[in-house]
Amino acid sequence: MAAKRKKKRSSRRRNKGVGFGQKLVVALSFVVLVLCAASATWSFFVRYGDDQGGRRPFSIEVLNGTGRAGLADEAKKGLLHLGIDVIEVGNADHFDYEESILIARKRGADVKKLGEKIGCRNVVVQIDENAIEDASLILGADYRRLILEWDDD
Repeated sequence: MAAKRKKKRSSRRRNKGVGFGQKLVVALSFVVLVLCAASATWSFFVRYGDDQGGRRPFSIEVLNGTGRAGLADEAKKGLLHLGIDVIEVGNADHFDYEESILIARKRGADVKKLGEKIGCRNVVVQIDENAIEDASLILGADYRRLILEWDDD
């Protein structure tokens, strides 16, 4: 008697669709990762919880430390474009600041991230729980280095 041969199933048939499934999982993982990064960025720049559990925008005061008229108002426009709430604009205590300074009054870690975002090299943390604003930005002679929308001179 002749022995019957068993037919081998093709490995192609068994693995069919696995490549597509893997690609789909990778693509969905990438989309989720991008959405998480966008959500974290959005929440940092636009919203922050207040004492009552509500949401409020990031607030800052802008002070002109250069003596150039209208500079703080120009900076305000750029910060508003970033979703930052500018609550006060005015002059600094003197007009001979060489470099711009971002001072954290509240939310120190967020202010450091803002400093990176706008290109401010000098970020100082001086937490003051009685402060109204989250931060103060003093514009110095290097104000053009800040990544804000400046009017042409």
